[in-house]
Order: sequence, then structure tokens, then C-alpha cells
Amino acid sequence: MIEGALAEGENRKAAQMALELLKLGVETAIIVKASGLSEAEIIALKRQR
Repeated sequence: MIEGALAEGENRKAAQMALELLKLGVETAIIVKASGLSEAEIIALKRQR
């Protein structure tokens, strides 16, 4: 249970970082490497903003 909550928190933090990088105009491939999120997740974040 705690592991799941930690993983969720880490994923949320990665998504926040990815959104900030998107705002700065950083390329998707770089955000994938920096955040650990998948390209599909980054694309979904792009659509949300």
C-alpha cells in the first residue's frame, strides 16, 4: 500500500516536471529521458494543457 502511494507521488512529480518542461519548449524526447514518463504520457500531458 505504501509502495503504491509512493509510486503515485513520484509519477505526479514527474508529470509536474514534464509540464514545466513543455512550457519551456523542451522536446518530447528529452522530457521522456528526464522524467521517466513514456512518450504517450507526455503527449497526453500536452493535450491537457
